[in-house]
Formats: sequence, C-alpha cells, structure tokens
Amino acid sequence: MNKIIFSLLCLSLSFNSFAAEKVQIVASIKPIQLMAQQLVGDLGEVEVLIPEGASPHHYNLKPSDMRKLAQTDLVVWIGPAMEQFLTKTMRRQKSAVIQLIEGEAEHHDDRETEHHEHEQAHKHDDHKDVHHEEDHHDHAEHHDDEHDHGDSDPHIWMDPVLMISAADHIRDELVEQFPNLKSELDSNFAEFKQKVTDVDQSIKSQLAPHKDKGFIVFHDAFSLFVGHYDLNQLAYFTFDPSHAPGAKKVAEVQSLITSKDAVCVFSEPQFEAKIVKRITAGLDINKGQLDPLAIDIEPEQGYTGFLMGLADNIENCLK
Repeated sequence: MNKIIFSLLCLSLSFNSFAAEKVQIVASIKPIQLMAQQLVGDLGEVEVLIPEGASPHHYNLKPSDMRKLAQTDLVVWIGPAMEQFLTKTMRRQKSAVIQLIEGEAEHHDDRETEHHEHEQAHKHDDHKDVHHEEDHHDHAEHHDDEHDHGDSDPHIWMDPVLMISAADHIRDELVEQFPNLKSELDSNFAEFKQKVTDVDQSIKSQLAPHKDKGFIVFHDAFSLFVGHYDLNQLAYFTFDPSHAPGAKKVAEVQSLITSKDAVCVFSEPQFEAKIVKRITAGLDINKGQLDPLAIDIEPEQGYTGFLMGLADNIENCLK
C-alpha cells in the first residue's frame, strides 16, 4: 500500500513539475497579448491586464490584477507614455518586466530593455482638438491629458516591424528564464516573424491602390500604421465621449471634411455612433470603424489577425 501511495505521489510531483514549465505572461493590453500568445503558442499562457472597454491610460488595478501580476513569469507593458498608472507597480514587480518604449520606469532588475521609438513630424495646435495634416507624411499632436504622448508614439503595435522586434525581445527574456524551451521558442519566433512579414507584404499590396484617398480618424492612435503603409490620413479629432459636441465644433469638423475631400471618417468602438452620424449628416462620405485595442479580435486570430482586420476596414471604407 505504501509503495502505491509513494508511486502516486511521485507521479503527482512529476506532473506538477511539468505543468510548472508552462510560461506565464501578463500583457498590459490586448494587442500585446495577441502578439505574445502567438509567439509562445502552446508553451504558455498570456493574460491581459487591462480589460476590454477600459482605458489603458486610466485604470485602477484590482486585487485580482495584483494576484495575476504576483503569479506571472513575465510582464510586458508599453511604458509610462501609455499606461502611466502602472509605473509604480512595475517598479515593485518581482517577476521579469519588459517595457517596450522609453519612459520613467526602467526594468526592475536593471537588465537592458529594448526601446522602440518612432520619430514623427508634429504640427502643434494648443487650442483645438481638430488636427490638420498638410500631407500624409505629417502627423499632428494634440494636447488632451489622456492622449498627449509627447514626441514618440506609444501605439507601437500599429507597426508590424516594431512588433517583430518586441517579440524578439520577449523570446530572449523567456529563453533566459526557460533555457530548456530555447529550441521551441526560437522556432515559434521564426514562425511568428515569417507570418507577420507575409501579412505585412499582403497588406501593402492590398492598400496600395487606396494610399492617396484621404480619411479622418477620431483618435491619434494610427499614425504608425498610416506611416508604415503610406496612407493619407488628413486629420484627427477628439471629443469627450461623455459630452455631445456643440454646434460650432460640429461645423468645424464638417468644414474640414469637405475642404480636405475626405473619402471616409473612421470612428472607434469607444465612441458613440450617434456622434459620427451627427458630424457626417448630409455629407457624401463613407463611415468606417477602426479599433486600436483589438476588442473584436479572437485570441486564435493573433496579432496578424488584428493587422488584417485594420487593413480590411480601411480598404472597405476607402473603396
């Protein structure tokens, strides 16, 4: 009897040791989760910290979030320019932390992180939340507290090249922690890189016929995507979703749309559709939706599915 119990105990310990090899990652936002999960595949699980519908700029961590952070092998976040509320928590984080763009918080154990910056030419206007772009190579900066990102765009998941570099850095960190998984992680990274590269080339061909067609967006979240694919974003404007815009603001945006010969106006899921309807009422213009936070993308679609979804929505609205 004792031998049987001992054998069962050994089997249980062996199983637990194997299960412990599963990589546990927490990503701050869903697009990063999609990338990291596509990278690790069956080797681990990637949970997202900020739930769908919550702002990555302002979120109050819950006790369940703190437990999630305490139990993970690795945390991947953008940095203070995107998730300012996480800065102090990341400084105290006991597990490995990868910060993807430069900011106040550094890696907790002083290991070098890879920073991804994208320099842009900005047109400043301190008094308006409608932002003109003189051509499709210039990107406006606005000064709303929630969306003022300084001189570098923190929406790095909009650029597939930057995300390949981010995945490479995550792979390196995981190999350091799990050297026995190096072969699988290297293979997964090579597959991820190839898939993203293939999708990237496909999107370039898909959007090339529409690159001169002007459009306007609700939020300056897409500049890296626009720049990478050489698209013609004419302007962006922002409204407080909790307050309907006044008649003067609506007229200003309508004037911008007609003067710029925009083909499409893109809203986001976070904005009420009636705001878009009010602005575009009586105007001969297409309406579309772009979601920078991948709310409708399923985990199995991965980061490549997110890119393809953006491209499809842009193409459909610019036709």
